[in-house]
This record gives sequence, C-alpha cells and structure tokens, in this order.
Amino acid sequence: MSKNNWNVPDFTSKKRVTLHDVAHHAGVSKSTVSLVLQDSTQVKHQTREKILRSIEETGYVYNRKAAGLRQSQRNDLIGILINSFVSPYSAEILIHFEQLALQNSLVPMIASNSEQLEQQERVIRLYMEHKVDGFIICPAPNTSVSWLYKLWRNGFPLVQIMREVPFSQFPAVVADNHNGVFEATRHLIKLGHKKIAFVGGDEAISDYHGRIAGYMDAMSEAGLQVPTGYVRPIPQGRAAGRQVLKALLDYDSKVTAIVCFSDLMAYGILSMSRELGIEVGKDLAVIGFDDLADSSLTHPALTTVRVQPEEFAINALEMLQNHIQNKQVKAERRVIPAKLIIRESCGAPQTLI
Repeated sequence: MSKNNWNVPDFTSKKRVTLHDVAHHAGVSKSTVSLVLQDSTQVKHQTREKILRSIEETGYVYNRKAAGLRQSQRNDLIGILINSFVSPYSAEILIHFEQLALQNSLVPMIASNSEQLEQQERVIRLYMEHKVDGFIICPAPNTSVSWLYKLWRNGFPLVQIMREVPFSQFPAVVADNHNGVFEATRHLIKLGHKKIAFVGGDEAISDYHGRIAGYMDAMSEAGLQVPTGYVRPIPQGRAAGRQVLKALLDYDSKVTAIVCFSDLMAYGILSMSRELGIEVGKDLAVIGFDDLADSSLTHPALTTVRVQPEEFAINALEMLQNHIQNKQVKAERRVIPAKLIIRESCGAPQTLI
C-alpha cells in the first residue's frame, strides 16, 4: 500500500468560530444569537434568518452537549458517513468499521449521505453538535474543499474514504482505481479484444476519474480507439447495468468486452445478456470492480478487481485516531492495492472483430 504525505493547511493558528463571531457577523447581540440557537420565539423572523445565514457563512457549530453540561474530555464518538446504505460494498466496509471501533472502545455513529450534499451537511452538523471526536467521510459528489476546511477549522479531524475531494489536502484512504482498471482492460486486450467499453460511475466523484483514466491509458497503450459511445457514466445499480448494455449494443453491436465501474453494474449486464441470448464469457467478456461476496457465485463467475474493504476501515480509523491525538501530525493519502481476480466472465469470444 502506498502512502503520500503532505502538510494539512495550518488551521491550528486560527481560532474556532465563537458565538461572539456570529453576533458580530450578523450585527446583533450574543444573547440574540443564543435565543435563536435555543429555538426561542422571542426573535423576529427577519432577524432569525439573518443569524442563521451568519451561522452558515461563518461555520459556527452549536455544541448541544456543552450547552447542557460543559465537557473537556473526549467522548470517544466517531462520526462515520458513507455514500449509501444500499451499496453492498459500503456495507462491507461498515461491518469492519463497527468491529474495529468497538475493539478500540469507540462508539461509531453511522449514517449515509445518499450521495446528496444537503443530507451530508445536515448529518455532519448533527454530529458536530453532539461533539464527535472526528469524522470518517465518503464525500458526496460536488463536496467542496471549503466545506471540509470548515470542519477542520472547528476542531474536527477528518479522513476521506473511497473517494476524495479534488485539490483537497486532507487525509484520505482510496483504492488504486487507476491501476485496477488499467490491469483489467489490459487483460481483455491480451485476450484479443479490441472493441472494449467502460460503463458506470459518476463524473463528479474522484474514483470515477481514476478508473476511467486506467481504462483510457490501457486502450492508448494498445493503440486502440475509444469511440464516444464506448464510455457511459451512469448511476450505480443492477437496473442501470441492464439499461446500459442495451444502449451500448444499440450504439455498436460488435462490442466484445465491457469493463464495469462496479460489480453491481456487472450483475445487471449479466442479467440482460441472458435475456438477449448473449453468452457472457464466450460472446461477451465482462469485468467488474469491488469483488463483492456474490461475485464468485454469479453465472458465469464474475472477473473483477478486488480491493479489500477491511483495509479502508483499518487505515482510516488509524489515521483519524492519529489526528485526534495530535493535531500537528502530517496528513497522509493511503492507497489500497487493487488486484485483478480472473474468473469465467472474461473468457475470449469465438470470433473477435
């Protein structure tokens, strides 16, 4: 596993945003801000809205626990925010987080952003108000660097997992997306495939760009063309895999191999292939990414790229604890190895065009 070190921007020299800062920003008294935080009906609507805007713009966090009982000690709460509860791979990672957290006498608070910025911000604010010690976050698409900065500035260490916000220099644990897909695509090329497509993924997340770059680099290395219709980003899921196969074959019926952003996409392609009378592993080669538990049980068994889910939990929790214990520790970007697992679904077809 590779590690990259860099310096996190020095936020320790900046004071945490206080009630006084919010009051000054809104042009009101501290007591008025306090009334708004306590949901008092004594504050006029216009004033309330102005104060709420100031809270948002300054990044102030109201600590509900401290409001009732001031605490100076850590409470061993860890806020974990994943991208989706319906993602089997995310669920596998959560199982390992839960086990490791409890082994370390930590209390994991687990939620999902459902790939929505609004939900992500709402959950994280609740976590902050209840004074978690730090965050492990799979950032929603289009998460901004400035938003991460607000969390860090307010004293909440964080580690990004699975994906990372572009141009951020905050701790991160990610898969070797580029090399995983590069090796998968190169394997198909060695089998003799020339018309290879890449399907799935969201252009607003970093892991998509790593994987599509791996695909493009392998195709370029072999001198193979990539028609526009061969690359099809689409939301994840079995249904999406079924839809994208039909669209891809409508575009070019001579496509002989597909690299999928995830195993879930591949499952959908396997399902639709059966309906269309296409024999995967013979007429069409399919490769997934993740190596879910069911991928060795599909028919045919799915060739895929394996990234061990427990490695995300082990590394992210270790890094977060390091930052909780020492705010000056250097940030790291750890890359989890990706390994091609060859099974039946990538067998060469009878005739290659």
